[in-house]
Amino acid sequence: MKPIFNFLFFSITIVILFTSCVNDAVDVPRLTCTQSDLTVNRTVAEVRENANAIVTQYQYDDIIEAYVVSSDESGNFFKSISFQTLATATTPAIGFSVPVDASNLYIDYRLGNKVYIKLKDQYTDISFGGMRIGSIFVNSYNEGGVGRLSQNDYKNVLNASCTNVKEELLIKTISMQELLSDSNLNTLVELSDVQFTADAIGRHYFEETNNVGGATNWGLMDKLGNQLYFRTSSFADFSSSLVPNGSGKVRGILTKYGTDYQLLPRSEKDVVITGTRTAPFFSEDFETVINKSNLSIPGWANIVQKGALFWKGTVYSGNGYAEFNISGAKVVSNVAWLISPKIDMDKHTNEVLTFRAAQHHLDVDSPLNSLEVYVSTNFDGLNVATATWIPVLAKLPKQATPWYQFIGSGAIDLSSYKGKINIAFKYTGSGKNLALDGAFQVDNVQVFEN
Repeated sequence: MKPIFNFLFFSITIVILFTSCVNDAVDVPRLTCTQSDLTVNRTVAEVRENANAIVTQYQYDDIIEAYVVSSDESGNFFKSISFQTLATATTPAIGFSVPVDASNLYIDYRLGNKVYIKLKDQYTDISFGGMRIGSIFVNSYNEGGVGRLSQNDYKNVLNASCTNVKEELLIKTISMQELLSDSNLNTLVELSDVQFTADAIGRHYFEETNNVGGATNWGLMDKLGNQLYFRTSSFADFSSSLVPNGSGKVRGILTKYGTDYQLLPRSEKDVVITGTRTAPFFSEDFETVINKSNLSIPGWANIVQKGALFWKGTVYSGNGYAEFNISGAKVVSNVAWLISPKIDMDKHTNEVLTFRAAQHHLDVDSPLNSLEVYVSTNFDGLNVATATWIPVLAKLPKQATPWYQFIGSGAIDLSSYKGKINIAFKYTGSGKNLALDGAFQVDNVQVFEN
């Protein structure tokens, strides 16, 4: 009897265990989005058209829609969301930012999520060229501007929908020259064939010695001399990673502070550097200049042809550059040359010159107040009048170019030159004629073998 009893007990146990296993199986719950769609009755373009530098409260019960393109998941964005519209074949994307007094915003507002924004009683303004929507903030000088939506209010203003689009529908592949425009602010962009400037190589994305407001700005440049800042917060989870050496693609959100355009990556994945770095065989970044002193760099000639003023070195926000500023001087006319050392063209092929230039207080585009670029094959180092100077066609700042905004020269072909050459930057202006006292700045002079 005992064996039979044991067999029956064992069989019953197996059945119970099997039945329990079957009954314990629970279906995985299906996550269903229950966010309701709102009726949109205003476009972002219409709101942007009416916004200006003066903070203004929005009076109408309007709703706009836009898509999330930033993320604070990796720590490089802080209490702010960048939104943009979907671009069409005829209409580019329009971006704007919404400051929010909350963290971990990526949980409720994922990349590509369509969000409905209720504008009633919110505030708008234009800050450094970009539109902001939010609450109001008044600083210690009693100056008003758009501030962060409070923790109690932001979910009533920013209504996440059930619609999500892929990043490929939002991103715009663009050249750096086209990118450097206020119309691209707060939009998701991708640059190709770019590289970090030489001073960033081997350094960390964030360096305490290069701490600008809690973040580090490294230069990102293309082959045409265009450059912008790549900005990494000290709180970014990739801040301690090394800046890659090479060239490739970089994604991010375009922002701006003052006149400086900045590209903010969402994560380290936005940087894909797999190509070979292009290194110039001649380069001058003017980082050794002494601020407000006559420019004196070994090998460079600083020559006054007419008048009394020389090119000077200027240092602003840690960046050195050459500048000719005649404002306040009593010189009727001043012509000054800044001339590079000899550059040997026989050691290289397919040479290309790039540089960056800016202007300020330029009132008119005139040969009487201008920056010109020349090449000479017979300059003796002293006498500009006896040398033959060949003008170079470069992209230079105009009166309409925003003050202090450096622009790239474009790739200037020097491949036809043989022997040793000098590159010269010639300034012409007047200290007495206030219409002709504009200043010019030059930086990052480089010659590459293309």
